[in-house]
Amino acid sequence: MKISVNTKKMAVIGDPIGHSMSPFMHNTVIEANGFDAVYFPFHVKEGEVEDFCKAAKTLGFSGFNATMPHKQVLLDLVDEIDPEAKEYASINTVKITEEGKLIGYNTDVRGLLMAFEDRGVKLSGAKIMIIGAGGVAGALVKGCGQVGAGSVTVLNRTFEKAAAICDGLSYASAMEQTPENMRKIAEGADVIVNCTSLGMHGVGSDFADLSFLDSSQALLCDLIYNPWETKFLAYGRERGLATMNGMAMLIYQGLLAFEKFMDVKLDCRAEYERLLPLCEAKLKG
Repeated sequence: MKISVNTKKMAVIGDPIGHSMSPFMHNTVIEANGFDAVYFPFHVKEGEVEDFCKAAKTLGFSGFNATMPHKQVLLDLVDEIDPEAKEYASINTVKITEEGKLIGYNTDVRGLLMAFEDRGVKLSGAKIMIIGAGGVAGALVKGCGQVGAGSVTVLNRTFEKAAAICDGLSYASAMEQTPENMRKIAEGADVIVNCTSLGMHGVGSDFADLSFLDSSQALLCDLIYNPWETKFLAYGRERGLATMNGMAMLIYQGLLAFEKFMDVKLDCRAEYERLLPLCEAKLKG
């Protein structure tokens, strides 16, 4: 890789960030297509995001992605918010224009919907159970509504957070994340999505009890991709449930972000087919 003053610079920020596959994924796309660009990971803690935004502008970055826990704080730091990101109240992609303007986008939801489409999962009319009430969960609730989901139930240990992301949405309801509620909703769900960090590499916490899945027939989707199979997914697989991790979402949302940063149009399906086995091999290696 040759780096010059003209090389486009991109990044991902988060806390933690060591687990992220985004640098490997983006740099693979760059190398395969011969782009003059490079993509870095940066460990940016809470309270440091504004400083990073200023530094990224000063250093001439083309843009950056954001993972936990920065997707909401960016709403107050960018100069312009894309309508989709505004609707979802979550930013995971920031493009920096040549004039230094920061434009916030959300590619997470479209990335996940593309991943479901790949699996042949029809969300229209489906009963969706979402565990967790963070930024991705809130965005996903609204995304499910846009594709005509039959119902969405959000379960979270802090009920008020779940209620807040369901507020005003006729198809969505909130419940406290108790064993009884988890079991009740899981029994009738078509799709269960884990939007928490439980089970993620480096977090140090996981589901204490997964017996709520014992009577479920749902497709299990974990937005975590490192490790490749979380305890949540392994438990379901051992009981015959279909499962999918967060890698397809990561790849698709990343490709959509890459198009923003580089002002290019990619064959996302072809790039996905190239990236998926490489990412799996790297994680499992």
